[in-house]
Amino acid sequence: MITKSELPAYDPSNPDHRLYLFLENNKLLLRRAQRADRDQYVLERLNVNSLFQKIELGVTVAICRNGKHYVFFSKVNGCDIPPALAAEGCETASLILIEAYGKEDGRLSAELLEDGPMIRAHAIRIPYLNFKESEYIYRFRSEKLRNREVYRVDASSTALYQSALCDAIKAVKRKKEGSATDPARLDFGAVEYLLPSHFGFCLGVQNAIERAYETIASNPDKRVFMLSELIHNPFVNEDLKRRGLRYLQSDKGVPLLDPETDVAYWDSLTDEDIVIIPAFGARDEDKVKLIERGLPLNAYDATCMLVEKVWKAAKRFGQKGFTVVIHGKAEHEETKATFSNSSKYAPSIVVRDLKEAALLAEVIRADNETEKAELFLPFKARCSEGFDLSDDLAKLAVVNQTTLLRNETLGIIELLESALEDRYGIAHIEEHMAMSSKGDTLCYATQVNQDALGQAIKQPVDVAIVVGGKNSSNTYQLYRICEKAFGERAFYIQSESNILSRSRIEHFIFPYDPKNPQQGRMETRAFLPMLDTPMKILITGGASCPDGLLQQIIAKVNGYFDSEQIRSLDEVITGMRAMA
Repeated sequence: MITKSELPAYDPSNPDHRLYLFLENNKLLLRRAQRADRDQYVLERLNVNSLFQKIELGVTVAICRNGKHYVFFSKVNGCDIPPALAAEGCETASLILIEAYGKEDGRLSAELLEDGPMIRAHAIRIPYLNFKESEYIYRFRSEKLRNREVYRVDASSTALYQSALCDAIKAVKRKKEGSATDPARLDFGAVEYLLPSHFGFCLGVQNAIERAYETIASNPDKRVFMLSELIHNPFVNEDLKRRGLRYLQSDKGVPLLDPETDVAYWDSLTDEDIVIIPAFGARDEDKVKLIERGLPLNAYDATCMLVEKVWKAAKRFGQKGFTVVIHGKAEHEETKATFSNSSKYAPSIVVRDLKEAALLAEVIRADNETEKAELFLPFKARCSEGFDLSDDLAKLAVVNQTTLLRNETLGIIELLESALEDRYGIAHIEEHMAMSSKGDTLCYATQVNQDALGQAIKQPVDVAIVVGGKNSSNTYQLYRICEKAFGERAFYIQSESNILSRSRIEHFIFPYDPKNPQQGRMETRAFLPMLDTPMKILITGGASCPDGLLQQIIAKVNGYFDSEQIRSLDEVITGMRAMA
């Protein structure tokens, strides 16, 4: 766990201050030094001040104390050796290569041999040496900077991403990006569709998709990997694969094999490859693997800034002495990444839902240490190393997996707050519960999609269709809202192909409980009822659902009605645009 310590500012004249310089690809800059005892050279760090004066250094950061001396890191812009240093015979090496050299007699200087383990132990800090507290890895692009062309590369991508109908709805209904309004009504005659004011792609997803397509297009001669799924939508991920993208591991972190060699991609990864970090972010363990191989991180990191905002909140809570409770699914990539970040700064624990929060509340209330330990057993695999039951449940702050239900998070906070009041007294609750966590760290797009759907379900409809990937958490939360309102008249599907006929539809049973074999499967259900009045259908899509899928679903459903009773798509779009 990172704690503040008394580390000095770098003094180039102090022989006990060792500065290590890295490029943007996380490789260490080295120089060759002739050995006096034999006709060979050793690699050593750059320690000649005259060389430093020839280049522009980034921020110099004190990393740690190693025995009697201090280790400092700094970065040099770019992935290539600066010409002034190249002229002096400098070279670079990845941390993995340096470790290999360390096993060979006489390849590394005594300093590098001594500091090598410390450098690797703090490798995660290398990409972020020049970052300020207020900086984000990948900020949302403004509308002017959006790359719309990636959605129109060919007919396939156009059909997937583009929808004139959805564009018309957004133009009319989204007066403010972060505020839900009344749903849009699409009157096709025999059937009327209700779409919430907000649905589909959020800014974080758009950012990630554009970065992925741009990276593939600008690096035609390189292997381009995604650490895991870019977003939780199979059609987007397959479209990327069709363009040459490879995936290093599954969404559960299982390494994937090269089908041609049957070797894990991780094992064949080189510094000539490119790896994109998905919108969910990544665990430090995975990032370190890339850093050690000499791959640049920041240039290809598509982590959503609202996910990173959660990490920053967790860090602030940890610095104030709070334990961080993460409301999330432990198996989800985003929660894994948040836990990895949070546990560096604070004791951390993952709580899945209200049921688990109630159990953790009982742990807090328990007086008997044996009882407390037994109650805590379900959390043992989901808490940070060294979690102390006697101290680490005394001060709590709650953060979210950004794609969950806000009301559930607030319910979890209430349960834990009540338990802390019982143990420490209501007069002292602000000492034990971070009140600022009540604003929660839910993604604004997740919240506004939920709010917009909340307005739409007030209207009478015959069926509700929620569209999204099978592993999309935010889509499942939208389905939960519809299921509560409409019961078995609510359906969770991936695309129009799940609509088998007017009377039958394939509904996905989301694997909320991974241990339940009845979940995570498709189930054929009755679909559209036979009515004498026009059909009313509510449709929405998760934050990773392309607009094109919604329009394809509408077109398929319209095909089940007499064409003479159905208004044309162009007519409906023209009507929507007239309202703008």
